[in-house]
Amino acid sequence: MKIKVYIYDLNKIINNPNLIDVIKNHTNNYKHDEKRKISESNYYLALKKLEELNANINSFRFQDNKPIIDDFYISFSHTTNYFGFTISKQDNGFDIEKIIDEKRQDRIAKKILRDEYYNNYINSNNKGYYLTKIWTEFESSGKMLGTGLDYKFNHLDIFYKSFMIDEEIFTICSKSNFELEIYVNDILRGDLIGKC
Repeated sequence: MKIKVYIYDLNKIINNPNLIDVIKNHTNNYKHDEKRKISESNYYLALKKLEELNANINSFRFQDNKPIIDDFYISFSHTTNYFGFTISKQDNGFDIEKIIDEKRQDRIAKKILRDEYYNNYINSNNKGYYLTKIWTEFESSGKMLGTGLDYKFNHLDIFYKSFMIDEEIFTICSKSNFELEIYVNDILRGDLIGKC
């Protein structure tokens, strides 16, 4: 099955987009204006893509804290440079993280990594990359499962695919294998597949 990934630069944020009530009520709960603006843009652009796929926008709902419309699963994420979402008929999770800076790596690794992952981190030639990639796996699987972050989670039975743009890692996960179709600012970017 295919998971479509749509990524946008932050300069693509849409101010005060027209959203359906269930989404507007959800984003009004955000305490930070910037996060609300990014989330509203994400929802607006996702709804436009779903309309192109003939989804019934009025069927939009939250189920186990996850957005679902008709039989499409959606996952959202953003960082300081990008925001985006995934769309698929297959349940999935999506996360974007900037490579964790060297000053914070050891502290974060000790806090979140179980023994086997911590040993791999210590022996890694690129600790920032390794730690950030694992972090995106934790985040994306938590979004897919509706559990949030769970550092003790054994996620070996989940499929992950990642790619990088600049110093950002993008990770998508699902319970069964999948193909990616990646768009950056609405341009198909097959060259990013397998670049992580």
